[in-house]
Amino acid sequence: YNVNARIINFGGLYTCADIEVTKDGSIVEDALILVNSDTIPYEYGLYQTSLTTAGSYDLTINHDGNLIASGEGVTIPEGIPVITNLDSGDVHQKESDLTIEWNSVSNVTSWQVTSTVSSSMAYESILLPLDASSHVIPGSYFFPGTHDIQVNAINGLYPGDDNALFNPELGYDIEGPKGYFIGIAQSDVVEIIVND
Repeated sequence: YNVNARIINFGGLYTCADIEVTKDGSIVEDALILVNSDTIPYEYGLYQTSLTTAGSYDLTINHDGNLIASGEGVTIPEGIPVITNLDSGDVHQKESDLTIEWNSVSNVTSWQVTSTVSSSMAYESILLPLDASSHVIPGSYFFPGTHDIQVNAINGLYPGDDNALFNPELGYDIEGPKGYFIGIAQSDVVEIIVND
């Protein structure tokens, strides 16, 4: 089994569970997943639901009558990162580097900067160190379109744990499967316009 389990706080407004379970590369649609006392329903490839806010989160996953995964005590970062040097609607020159700066929040083990275009991931930084407060997205990622820039404050993965996100060989803060169980606080999206 591979489990990618995220407890995400969006802009301080609400918290949700976002969990993907696969077995031998195929999506598992009939697992029983509990986060604290909330059952997490399956739809469209993910187990997702809003959660009651808590100080920490515990995870259990059962499949075919067996406990396949558990994790305890995951917390989300305290506070929401804010991108401080850009505003939505800013125009950026194509194929030129863009520096992203953000404020610090506490209870973070790493940072990650992402850019999506039309809901598809266009850029994902490596896990950045705790003391990072800026990151440069290389210009080669800026083609014409609207780029949604976001900063993730992560609790549970550290710089160098990038394999957890892309090709895990072991479990990170999760017992049983490969994958991870982490807390994330996501900044509000900043839309950057790149013209021809």
